[in-house]
Amino acid sequence: MNAQKYILSPDAVNFPVGDRVAVYHRQLGGLCFLDADASGILGQFSEPTEIAANVLEGDDITRREELIQQLVLRQLLVPLDRVDAGPEYAPVPQNKVNIIQLILTNACNFGCTYCFEGVQGVELPQEEVAEQYKKIDISRLNSPNEIKVNINESIYASEARIGHQYDPKNRLMKPKDAIAYVDKALEIAKSTGVTEVMLQFFGGEPLLNWKAIKAVLDTYGNGAAHGIVINYSTVTNGSLISEEVAETFARHKVAVCVSFDSPKSTSRPLKNGGDSAPVVMEGLRMLQKYHNRVAINSALTSDTWDEFDNSIVDLAVDYGAREIGVVVDFDPTFYSKFGAPAIVEKLWGVIEYGRTRGVVLTGYWHQIFQVLLGFDAVSHRGFKNCSAKGAQLSIEPNGSVFSCKAGSGLYGNVLQGTELLDTDIYRQHASLRRQNPAFCGGCEIEGFCAGLCLGPLEKKFGDVASVEPSACDMYRGITRKLIEAIAPYEVATFDLAPN
Repeated sequence: MNAQKYILSPDAVNFPVGDRVAVYHRQLGGLCFLDADASGILGQFSEPTEIAANVLEGDDITRREELIQQLVLRQLLVPLDRVDAGPEYAPVPQNKVNIIQLILTNACNFGCTYCFEGVQGVELPQEEVAEQYKKIDISRLNSPNEIKVNINESIYASEARIGHQYDPKNRLMKPKDAIAYVDKALEIAKSTGVTEVMLQFFGGEPLLNWKAIKAVLDTYGNGAAHGIVINYSTVTNGSLISEEVAETFARHKVAVCVSFDSPKSTSRPLKNGGDSAPVVMEGLRMLQKYHNRVAINSALTSDTWDEFDNSIVDLAVDYGAREIGVVVDFDPTFYSKFGAPAIVEKLWGVIEYGRTRGVVLTGYWHQIFQVLLGFDAVSHRGFKNCSAKGAQLSIEPNGSVFSCKAGSGLYGNVLQGTELLDTDIYRQHASLRRQNPAFCGGCEIEGFCAGLCLGPLEKKFGDVASVEPSACDMYRGITRKLIEAIAPYEVATFDLAPN
């Protein structure tokens, strides 16, 4: 009987969770739980150990042999003669675009203290926007005519990026342009082999350009007539939700993320200085009336630290939202200021309270955990937890395509079509789909984490392939917490001890 020696993979991560051990591959994921007996079998492979060929090929095997088979399939046990070759991955497509982000306007009717939209130029003409919202109090739209721009204080790392934000000719996407851009973006996406895309309405405040949103929804619907499945989402401040908006979003199954940090927060005033909460609550009620899929989008930043607490969960429940997306501060100084343990505990406290009320907290930090749960999920997704690594086209009103709203990666103009995918800057971003900087080697979440937001990394280091070490402990810490909170029946669990 042929046999081959196997050994515990150097990429295997394991640690105790209750009376079991959590184990996964740091590059591929595949989280599972082992009881003490099963963990003992895994430990035996710390030294090279033979596995008979029939164990890996046969069905008529013992429970112990079934466990070994699973550990080999998950690449937690690897052939001794291949241990230095690294894990076997499914190939990630060189080009894979499955997220289309339309920046419908570079303007907002809010003056949030921490938002990149705060660095903007001449505001949209009130009459132009008010025409779309005749029944809405004009005070929701009032703002100063001009805001001073200081590139040293913005999130943006390049003159070209901030130039797009400030350019008066790049303020509002015309409906006919939105259609032309989506046509080209779908052409690009389909050329990469995808059959389903997420189309995001983004800004600024996207609802300041309702005409363009409606034009896209009416033209493309679910994408069936265009040979591709289209899902929709939007991030909005919620202040411009009308009956028409709520009904249209519900009909087209648009996932609506309403930004609202806390009932106690004063960090999201209207541009005229007024309290935004009443109009946001009105918008949430309208969405609830039409049974929209709603998530609250909340920020945990230096500005919101004191107000971020369980009250955001209670608000979500009151307005029928079962998910809260938490954006943890993009600014690297946030992590050094508060420290990873305090940030993890602050976030975890609200996560635990949310669970008692049926509300899930998610975010880029949570996607690390989600990718880890699957096995080699990056090959399917085309990115880890940051879609700006080659999987996304962020299209400005003038047609310029960036890697994301915060990043400075300018690919070109969407009307260039598939030529965008041949540019050096696109390829640079796409190379980071799976690859991490050398600094990340050996990290327990290496295969799932793409690091901090691109904009701040570019701003601080001048390179997207950089790492902000002060954020690493936070990402690792919250991922550990999420793993430790899993019940055994929620993931594959291998128990060898007799019942």
